[in-house]
Formats: sequence, structure tokens, C-alpha cells
Amino acid sequence: MKTRDARVLDMISTILSDGKSSRLYKKTVDDVCPSSFTSEDLLKEIDDEILKLQTELISEKDLQKLENKFENQFVNSNSTVEGVADNLATYYLLYKDVNLINTEIEIYRSITREEIRDVAKKYLNPNQRLLLNYIPTKDKTQN
Repeated sequence: MKTRDARVLDMISTILSDGKSSRLYKKTVDDVCPSSFTSEDLLKEIDDEILKLQTELISEKDLQKLENKFENQFVNSNSTVEGVADNLATYYLLYKDVNLINTEIEIYRSITREEIRDVAKKYLNPNQRLLLNYIPTKDKTQN
């Protein structure tokens, strides 16, 4: 959480999976019937989207949308006394720098499209992941 790469990964996570405009939501829900997906299909779709992030720059428009989303989250998290107190405590405990409450958004604004591509290459590789298949039981009364 203390590194710039962590913030870039935060943005990558948003691109891939945060909300209905995310790449994975569009790919798996909007474009195809989700019930027809197997876990192998889903893994292939995820890998395809990660490969795009690793090889292509996101558009300037997508970068601007990301910046707007993070700025909105930043403003909202600091819009109440409780939010400010929580952020100050987090910044102190993790970074020993309460002034981040004034400057952290600038870190997100300074992240480039190239950094997003490069951090995706660095961290999002098949040998650096854990696959977990969660399959509910057919009979809900079984424990």
C-alpha cells in the first residue's frame, strides 16, 4: 500500500473490475450470457483483458475517467469529519505522513498510461496469481 505501484494497481483493478463500465463486466455480462461461461472461459477473458493492459496503452479518455473516479472517491471520503479522521489515521499509521490528506490525489493524477501498462506487465502474470473456484453446494441445507 505504500508504493506508487500499489496506487497504479488500484487503478488497474478499477479498469478491470470496478462497476458496470469495467472491462470485465462488459466482457462477461454485457457481451455474453454469463450463465454460459465456464471457469476456463472466464479465465481466458480475464487473461485477454490483462494482456491488452500489458501491451496497449489505455486511451486518454479512459485515463481521464479513471482520474475523475479517483478524485470523486477522494473528495467523498473527505466530505465528513469521520472520513477526514479515518483518512488522517490511515495516512499516519501506514505512511507516517498526515499531509497525504492534501496531496494523495496528486499521486493518482500523475499516473501515466505507460505506468499502467508497465505495472500490469510487472505484476499481472499467470505465475503470480492464485485461482480459487468457489462452487456452492446444490442443496442449500447441506453444511
